[in-house]
Amino acid sequence: MARIPRFLGSALGTATCGLLAATTAVPMRTLVTLVLLMVAACGGPTQPTRPEPSAEPIGQAFEVAGVVTDERGMPMPGTTVTLSHWLGRSVLWPSTLTDAAGSYRISSTATLLGNGYVARVQVVADGYEEYWRSIRREPSSASWTFVENVRLDRITRLTAGESIVFSVPPDVGECRGWVAPVCPLVRVALPAQGRLSIEVQPLGHNSIAFNPPGHSGELPPVEICCVNGNEEYGNPITVPVAPGPDLEVKVGVRREFATTLTFLVKTSFEPLD
Repeated sequence: MARIPRFLGSALGTATCGLLAATTAVPMRTLVTLVLLMVAACGGPTQPTRPEPSAEPIGQAFEVAGVVTDERGMPMPGTTVTLSHWLGRSVLWPSTLTDAAGSYRISSTATLLGNGYVARVQVVADGYEEYWRSIRREPSSASWTFVENVRLDRITRLTAGESIVFSVPPDVGECRGWVAPVCPLVRVALPAQGRLSIEVQPLGHNSIAFNPPGHSGELPPVEICCVNGNEEYGNPITVPVAPGPDLEVKVGVRREFATTLTFLVKTSFEPLD
């Protein structure tokens, strides 16, 4: 008589196994076939259950469109516009070029973050400051189409020891690598190794707006940051420097302004002997 394998015995139960054991000798192949038929007849599976496919990241479809212009308001064709956003656990970077009218349009799908963050738009053009701006959706909004018009500013350069008047438009992009709400940039050429001092002073109505009588503690000062590429900040600020590529000098101000702000940027340079 054929011996019933243990795994078949546990599947069939004691009564069925006893019934099979009482029969005459049956070849093992025939016995296994009979057992599988009985299991199928009782509703058991005849094939391994396939695992469920992994769920695709759930995201929200959205679209960002706008026009890229220069500081004179002229359209800038061929400018690279890139979005960065999350989808599941991955960061996506859909990109496009502006057309002859400076227009762009990017459609994508993003996983939304808890603070309403949808994506960040980044615009790059040769000879102009890089533009960043975060796209956020207000809870009261029903639209997933965002309009982000971009005005690029030419790189502002000066040599250490010079002073310039520097304007900040209200639509300036966010600061790269810093938490200040607004971060315009100037670039300083260094003639030699030494110590560079920088001071930024608001001019005209800005001096009143940034230092209202009796309310000096409510508005943050204009701050200079990241001259050496780190998070050191202050106003004025003095840092050791060495000749090489122009230094990026970041100026942090509040975003809550509707007109162009004007500042005097003063630098002094003390070379090392």
